[in-house]
Amino acid sequence: MSDQSTIFTDWLAKLKAEGKTDEEVGQLLAGVAKLSALDVYAALMTSLTEEDMKEVEAIADDEAAKKRMEELFQQRTGMTVDEMVQKVQNGFAEGYIAQKQVNRISG
Repeated sequence: MSDQSTIFTDWLAKLKAEGKTDEEVGQLLAGVAKLSALDVYAALMTSLTEEDMKEVEAIADDEAAKKRMEELFQQRTGMTVDEMVQKVQNGFAEGYIAQKQVNRISG
């Protein structure tokens, strides 16, 4: 997992090296966070069954319901929600870096 978090950290360092302001970096991070949340939501909705959702909805305590949803997600996908978020963040960072390299080569 440390290699994966390094990708995202390297991306942040690259942004600063490119001269991005803290505000610009913050806007990009907000975009990544929104993308991560949407991807996690989509993954939850596609990986959990109707029965899973009924089970989670029947749990009165919000924290317990969240914990059960995360357990079911891991059972269905083989990864935790945090791992899913890390995967999305790394994919975004890798795509950004690759696009910058293409732009540098072609332009």
